[in-house]
Amino acid sequence: MKISKEELETLQLHDATVELAVNLIKVNGYVIIEGVLPQEKVTELREAFKACMNWFIDKHGEEIYLNKKGFNEGTNHLGILLPFAPPFNDSLVIEHPFALAIIDRILGTDYAVTLFSSNTSLPGGKKAQPVHPDYGARFGDLCKISLPITDLVFNIPLVDVDDGNGPMEIWPGGTHLLPDHYYGPNGPNPDELASHMHSIKVHMPAGSILIRDVRMWHRGTPNRSNEIRPNLALIYSASHRDNSVQIPQETYDNLSERAKHLFRWQKIGYPVIEPTHE
Repeated sequence: MKISKEELETLQLHDATVELAVNLIKVNGYVIIEGVLPQEKVTELREAFKACMNWFIDKHGEEIYLNKKGFNEGTNHLGILLPFAPPFNDSLVIEHPFALAIIDRILGTDYAVTLFSSNTSLPGGKKAQPVHPDYGARFGDLCKISLPITDLVFNIPLVDVDDGNGPMEIWPGGTHLLPDHYYGPNGPNPDELASHMHSIKVHMPAGSILIRDVRMWHRGTPNRSNEIRPNLALIYSASHRDNSVQIPQETYDNLSERAKHLFRWQKIGYPVIEPTHE
């Protein structure tokens, strides 16, 4: 989706835009709004993320690159939990008005952030990830119907994403609408079915926002460029799931009331973490 200059300048989506975005998520499993964050904010986030990644590789590089075939089974995809500190906890990241307007319509207003992380495709990947949803069955083999959307992933790419630098590949239009038990270990194998189904490689300019149902099938693809392809990644959830985010009390006290509500399930009063592998 592209939005109007007025919406960008006011940071307020028209009601028709919100409705379209919500319906796209419900029907297709995802929506992209292109070029949302200001370029200077994207640059700030990208440079800060590169510093985090360099620190992480310096500390864990030997362990990560020990096998010449690459890490994470040769996909060279790396998830890193981010420190809850500037610029990553900027309001345009954790409570972007566009994202919240859309998520409010789907999850209500009592949801919370349950993941504060990133997903990076590093150069040198030799193969794609297996096709997968992010979460498994809520009720194991018991539930035979499709459940409402309860968890939404929010991604911000920090570089332009194209075929050459490891775009996410998605299987939209129904893979998020399967009966709950299909997402469990006894359901159909997404990797076996995916080659017979329609998929899209997600291209988007830096600073776009991608909101998707966690159940939609997807995978990371190899990064054939010489630069990392980083995404910021948050999950907004209607039910309590995880509390891995450590937030110093003073930082929490200085958040907006909405942001405090979004992070209320997290570890308030704890020191900021170092960048950590998920």
